[in-house]
Amino acid sequence: MKRSTIRTVEDILRDYPKIDKLIKAREEELRHPIKQEDDNVGGGRSSMIGDSVTTVLIKLEEDGPLNLLKRKKSAVQECYASSDEDTQVIIKELYFKKRPRLSVEGIVANGLVNRSRSSAFLLKKEFIEKCAKMLGIY
Repeated sequence: MKRSTIRTVEDILRDYPKIDKLIKAREEELRHPIKQEDDNVGGGRSSMIGDSVTTVLIKLEEDGPLNLLKRKKSAVQECYASSDEDTQVIIKELYFKKRPRLSVEGIVANGLVNRSRSSAFLLKKEFIEKCAKMLGIY
């Protein structure tokens, strides 16, 4: 796997704890867009129908950035849920906790997992590969 792919997945994992806030912010942005002030006063009627409920729903369903955030969230959730307990501890300590974070060596040295150093690195690598495949980037 390319190093850039690994970095991309690691960035997604680091952003995962705040992904719900990002999704909510994007939905609010789509529901309540900032309207530009129109200098064309009087010019007749527009053929556009006002923002009805269906228009907002269509915007929410077809928004690319919002769908990407949801896809990232579901992929990470599914990978995490299907992982064994040691992998979950490693991923949680490396990516889901706020600073200071432990390294893989620190996780093994503190006895948070009952694995060797190389085995812990292998678990991390396999998790990242599984996430990359689910996200469609590997």
